[in-house]
Amino acid sequence: MQTWTQTLSRRASENWRDAFASAVAACIAWVLSVRLLGHPTPIFAAITAIICLAPALPSRGQQAIGLLIGVATGIVVGELALLLPPMESLLRMGLATFAALLVASLFGLAPVVPIQAGISTVLLLSFGVEKAGVARMLDVLVGASVGLIFSQVLMTPNPVRLIDVAAKSLLRRLAKGFAQAEAAISERNRGKAEAATNLFTEAQSTLVNLDSGINRARSLVRWTLRGRFVAMQVREMAALYDRRAIRLYASALLFAESLEEALRTSEEPPPQGLLDRVAHVARVVAASAKDLDAMRAEVFAAPLPVSVPHGWQVCLDNFNAVEAALAAFIAIREE
Repeated sequence: MQTWTQTLSRRASENWRDAFASAVAACIAWVLSVRLLGHPTPIFAAITAIICLAPALPSRGQQAIGLLIGVATGIVVGELALLLPPMESLLRMGLATFAALLVASLFGLAPVVPIQAGISTVLLLSFGVEKAGVARMLDVLVGASVGLIFSQVLMTPNPVRLIDVAAKSLLRRLAKGFAQAEAAISERNRGKAEAATNLFTEAQSTLVNLDSGINRARSLVRWTLRGRFVAMQVREMAALYDRRAIRLYASALLFAESLEEALRTSEEPPPQGLLDRVAHVARVVAASAKDLDAMRAEVFAAPLPVSVPHGWQVCLDNFNAVEAALAAFIAIREE
């Protein structure tokens, strides 16, 4: 029950702004259509605004443009269907709907395009050109325009921030893992090493979220005005995070697994200086999770040669890889 409640709370927190914006945009589109076009009940204007701004849409700008293309396609096909020779009305609707869906699918755009094309054709042939033709297209234009204003100007998230937030979430998880690894080395506790491995394994979900954030930022660059202003920065950050975040995560997981193995199989103490180096990495990652720019001054010196106790060589090599990966990750903020 607690997990279910937390899930609902998280979803509500993520979506309430979009839901509120959709409702406000629908009311604005209705009022504009009444005042500007004189339509007494412009339900299509309000519906269009909702379709363009509903929660969980990957790209609201793309949705609005696709909707306009789909509606226009459906109206044109419906108008042409009225020119066909006399036939059963249901047969005419079926043929016209098939044609509208097929033509709209040829554009290779989002699913909203063929869906709206089919709907527009059905509405036009059902209610006539006067109610579902040009009048509906005008309402759709009003609703889509309001949707674009909201999505492009009023409620567009910062693409750079999307990537930074996701990166910080990954670093928070990794910081917990490194702190647990530090405790495992300090106490030579295999159970804590296993816990560190589990923490790093669980961090995979944040790596997936980072990938999702990067993809959404790229979509915002393509489909929003705000995104275009930071397009170059987003492209560079996305390319760097894509590679270096995976490298940092993988090296951390390999280190934790080899640490667990070393503590299990070796009776020798950890290599000299390893504890201090792990503690340093844990502090750097934890600080970076709060402020990514805090990493910029960090420099990881080349490790000094040490006598490696039996069974610890793989663990030490993997930690060297962790430091190298973290240094590369830090360099993102300077590039």
